[in-house]
Amino acid sequence: MTLAGDAVRRLLPAPHGRAVVLVRLSPPTPVSAAVVDVVVDALVEAGCEVTLGTMLTSRERDRGHRSVGALAHAAGLTGHTTRGRPYAVVDLADDLVPSPLPPTSALAEHVVSRAWLDADTRVVIGRAVTDLTDTYAGCLDTLLRVVPEVAGCEPADIAVDVLRHLAPQLAVVDAVKASVGADGNRLLDPRDTNTVVVTTDPLLADIALASLLGVDCSTSRLVARATAARGEPLGLDGGVVEGDLRPFDGIARPHPVATRAAQRLGRDPRLARVLSAGTGGPDAGTAPADPVLAGLRPLLTEAVRAASDPIGQAALVGLLGVAGALTDGGQAWAATMDKAKVDRRTVPLGFEPADHPDEDYDDLPRLLAVLDAAVDALPRPDDRDGLRWCLLDGATVFEVSRVVAADFDAWVERVDVAAGISLMADYVGGRRVVVGEDGSGRLRQAERNLYLPQPNYVAAWGGEPIDVCKIELVERGPDRHRLLWRTVRSPNGSAVHDDGTLTFERTDTADAAGGTVVTIRGRQLFTLPLVLDAVDLPSLPELHVPLLEEAYRRFFTSTFDNLEACFEGREFRIGRPPPDPDEPLLTESVRLVLDALVSRLRDDDRERASAEPALDAHGFRHVRGPR
Repeated sequence: MTLAGDAVRRLLPAPHGRAVVLVRLSPPTPVSAAVVDVVVDALVEAGCEVTLGTMLTSRERDRGHRSVGALAHAAGLTGHTTRGRPYAVVDLADDLVPSPLPPTSALAEHVVSRAWLDADTRVVIGRAVTDLTDTYAGCLDTLLRVVPEVAGCEPADIAVDVLRHLAPQLAVVDAVKASVGADGNRLLDPRDTNTVVVTTDPLLADIALASLLGVDCSTSRLVARATAARGEPLGLDGGVVEGDLRPFDGIARPHPVATRAAQRLGRDPRLARVLSAGTGGPDAGTAPADPVLAGLRPLLTEAVRAASDPIGQAALVGLLGVAGALTDGGQAWAATMDKAKVDRRTVPLGFEPADHPDEDYDDLPRLLAVLDAAVDALPRPDDRDGLRWCLLDGATVFEVSRVVAADFDAWVERVDVAAGISLMADYVGGRRVVVGEDGSGRLRQAERNLYLPQPNYVAAWGGEPIDVCKIELVERGPDRHRLLWRTVRSPNGSAVHDDGTLTFERTDTADAAGGTVVTIRGRQLFTLPLVLDAVDLPSLPELHVPLLEEAYRRFFTSTFDNLEACFEGREFRIGRPPPDPDEPLLTESVRLVLDALVSRLRDDDRERASAEPALDAHGFRHVRGPR
């Protein structure tokens, strides 16, 4: 530990004031008290007042833990180091304040720990563990605990925002005894690896840990997302490394097939929680698990324990595969037939608006004039929805319109064209940020939108949700409001093009006096699932044309209906709030349903028993017949 202490003292830039040390306390793999002592001693020697802290997440609560203090005590963190240096142990969730993060962040409207936010010196200590769903975990996983879990938001997005805006000055990975195997995160399997990683960058700490565990660092979704956000290649190139980064000997890891199966199941956060809670345990001193989880736990634990080799992982992959297929089927059904059951999403903006100069926003009218010219060359349709379209370089260029019997001034007062994209059909989440104005009053803004797979039926073939980042320009005049947009990024690769305009125009035509014409023009090219892409529908116009026109009519009919509902003050959004991390575990909900069903059956039996007439003295039962 002497070398680790020297590294902490050398790398920590001028520690001072209040120091908060974020530590991993998650059973059965908390950080080593010896490693914590080294860090605390160095901070106290520098004159810091030290606080250790973390937050309970759904993972700890689902395993029956209720107190940060109890977890710290179980990990041997008593409030004093072996050298007698004092520190406090706190629950970072006890004092939360509104997030100061910018509006581009997924945490912009949420809360963060006051202690972490106000700390003069921040340190994070993770532990070296393998992980079934992310291959391994270290500092970034621990950093998730400076903010409460955000419903509907991917942990990787939270990790990126914390790393960007609330980063520690020092990151330490406790690899004295790495917990390995198919899921060393939840099933303790320690190996004497006698290593401590110390760096000023939590991302580099996890990349170094990946090298020590002998895994590809990009297999961690947290590391992959954080590296992509920085725009740097994965790896340690350019940094100075002291020590040996050769992989530890004899390290068992989750099989990649098992990891993919777990990630597929984890698309439903409710099932991901069950998988986490059902792997390992019960932990000492915890509340008893519900009977459903208690019955499931031995099966899951043994299946996971064996999933580090090609043969042993078969049982787990089969179990998770069946559950994942049912989940995918349910999500496909919701996307096509029951959109009220779709979970809404919370996301960051996904790009930096400042990466695009003002000229990129202001040049949108010129760029999109190409689409206008293509549409204007098409014959006008006779039908009500005004759909006209053509293919241009593989993309669909189109126009749809509707005349709304609403006064233009009243319409634009209630329906903000700047929010127009989020009012469209099948919208499940996104973020919009105002960038600024030009000299003529035009508004520049940046936006990210998530929609159900388009057309909806591709969800049954594995189609991804449409996820697009856009730069936009808003124009408002006395007789026309217009929103122009261009897609600059698709985080999940679901779209090549999704550009267009939304226009509200005053009309005084005889058939719609005092009305408003709503027109949408666009260029779209979405990525199809491999199976459908192989069919090459454009080469079969007798099939492609009716499918395309039906999809566009269905989508934009719903979009126009949404706009009218917005004008009239009616609810129109699809979906439901994402599952709350504080809600009961799915197995507990199943138990409550079963208990209610059993109670009902018992009540029915009692009612039938009390309603049956008694036998008379001769052994006859008298029953009243129908009148």
